[in-house]
Amino acid sequence: MSDAQVIARLDDSGKAEPNLMPVGPSGRSIVLDVPPGVELLRASLTLQAPGDDETVDLVPGATLATSTSKNQLSASEPIEWFSLDWGTRRPLTSLVIQTAETPKGKGRLSVAEGGPWYPPTPSDTVALGGTGQSLPGIMASRLMVELVDATSTSGPTAPKVLAATKLSGVVVKAAARPSDLTVLVEPGVMFFHQATPLQPLQEMTLGDNLSTALQHVWPADLKGGRVTVTLRSSSAGKLKRLHLALDTATVVRTWSGGEASLRLPIASDGEVIARIDEVPGQGLREVRFLVRHQPRDEHLPLAPRPPPLPSLAHLCGSGYAAAQAFSPPSEGGSLVGIDLHLRPLTRAVKGTLSLFPDAHDRPAEKPLKGATLELAIEEKDDAPWPYRWIPFDLPEPLALDGTTWWAVLTVTEGDVLWSLGEPGSAPTSGVLVPRTALYRTGDTGPWLPRTGGPWAFSRPRLRAPATEPPPPPRVQLRWGNKLLDVTPDETGLVSLDAKALEALPPPVSPAGGAPPPLEVIVQSRIAGELTLSGLRVTSPRTTAHPLFQPPQK
Repeated sequence: MSDAQVIARLDDSGKAEPNLMPVGPSGRSIVLDVPPGVELLRASLTLQAPGDDETVDLVPGATLATSTSKNQLSASEPIEWFSLDWGTRRPLTSLVIQTAETPKGKGRLSVAEGGPWYPPTPSDTVALGGTGQSLPGIMASRLMVELVDATSTSGPTAPKVLAATKLSGVVVKAAARPSDLTVLVEPGVMFFHQATPLQPLQEMTLGDNLSTALQHVWPADLKGGRVTVTLRSSSAGKLKRLHLALDTATVVRTWSGGEASLRLPIASDGEVIARIDEVPGQGLREVRFLVRHQPRDEHLPLAPRPPPLPSLAHLCGSGYAAAQAFSPPSEGGSLVGIDLHLRPLTRAVKGTLSLFPDAHDRPAEKPLKGATLELAIEEKDDAPWPYRWIPFDLPEPLALDGTTWWAVLTVTEGDVLWSLGEPGSAPTSGVLVPRTALYRTGDTGPWLPRTGGPWAFSRPRLRAPATEPPPPPRVQLRWGNKLLDVTPDETGLVSLDAKALEALPPPVSPAGGAPPPLEVIVQSRIAGELTLSGLRVTSPRTTAHPLFQPPQK
């Protein structure tokens, strides 16, 4: 579906001549096979009538009447007149009256256009037999030929002497350009009608009216299907050219995996990436989705950004423990959790993180009540394992009483590194400030400072003040190596048009490969739950369908 294209074809009725396509009362249909996920933006149908050198014979579809009240000619029975009625105004170009005997007279013509008979100009007589006579595009829906004596003069008031003649056939030709044209979409909804004959080599384009008609019958809910456009003329005619152009858009409404909505947890100072796999590589017309973040009731007074591979770290495990001191919040507050920047050295790591009050610039003997939390890491991938933030959530918020407090990590199984910032890198002011970092060996060994005074990367999480709304998440679009910052409105809606998306051009696809996915990146300072829904990504495509046109000379 990523590169879905509408297939347009003519039905197989009414085989085309080498340079012309017939159209008549039975109609000629253009069939559109629409794949799922394709929306119509605009359509245009260009058609061209042939010149008057292209003709059709009107007799096969006309009603014949004769002076003998019969509806066919007989080479053995003389008649004094015959008439033909083909029902629509056509420009007559030639007439051949075939005789079964040597003609002794001529034919006097009368024509009609739905009303009384009148003589055509500049001449109202034709010779019988032979190759016939050209007519100067006489417009008529009916023709009468009276077989008169050769000496009869022309003119509406001239006396005439009828001379019964045996006829074997008649050929009446008219310009092949359609006598009228009706275009409709199935099931039978007409959106264009021209009641008069098309002019020689006339070209017309159906645009807005065709677009509107097709959009009304386009497969519902973009499920795909078949759409039919039918061209019809009340009498046999021909077209020289028929060309359909479609502006469509491939529409993607599901995230990678086929989900219409995603609910994703996001960690403190974390990032979530949602992918859209089936985006064609020819550019974007629209991107729209809803992003809603339900944050936890917390904020980060301290948000360090350690490098991927810090140069310093505590070893915790193998008899070593580590501790990091923090100042109390400058305006008071309650701790709801803390995240440590850790890297496991063994596949399984177990231990505890305990929060202690301060006792003479060291952790006290006993931890704070309810402030001992389990550490359990189980790696499934192969080593080496990366540093990452490991969250520890308190069962109940812990009120910090205005004194220094300590986070102490003790590992009972396996080994882990707790990354350290370079000496002098710790912030010295703010809502909450990191202080001394210590380590010790054994359960009862003395706590010792690290040389130079580095600090252990940590993110204490405090309960958010009721008066301060949480910071909104940052939202970006990424396509290939291009990034675009986007701003949701107050409802969480991101809506980008083609102009805004010019900054996100189609990436270069690998040779023979699919284009990279479009990605929605959401970053949040505050942990919570993220909901992504209402996705609509459209990629435009213009296709030309020369359904019928004569070969180039």
